[in-house]
Amino acid sequence: MDTLILLFYMLLALTGYERGHTVVTHAVVNGENVIDSQVQIDGPMATFRCLRSKSGVCHYTVLPRRCAASGGDCKPPLSSFSMREGKSLLVTDLPTDFASCVTASPAAAGECAQQIASASP
Repeated sequence: MDTLILLFYMLLALTGYERGHTVVTHAVVNGENVIDSQVQIDGPMATFRCLRSKSGVCHYTVLPRRCAASGGDCKPPLSSFSMREGKSLLVTDLPTDFASCVTASPAAAGECAQQIASASP
């Protein structure tokens, strides 16, 4: 059975399938938690989870990575939405090169792009 599982994963690797990854955002200012969020990305789908927010609401902005990399203002963003602490949202049909940011208060797309650009390696 272990060999069958190994062969399955090798087949997925050969076809270019990539396992998803998680982006964690946790900001603390003056010892106080401001935002805590997780985005689980799996291909064109992403699950956004608002774990904690100083305001009680997480505000998300989703941008094409090219906009985020330049730090420019992308109008309009791919998506912009808010959700209360403890909630999650599945977003489908995202481009493979999207980037997102989350804040405790609404942020302009340009501010979000700059935040993503400064966090990129």
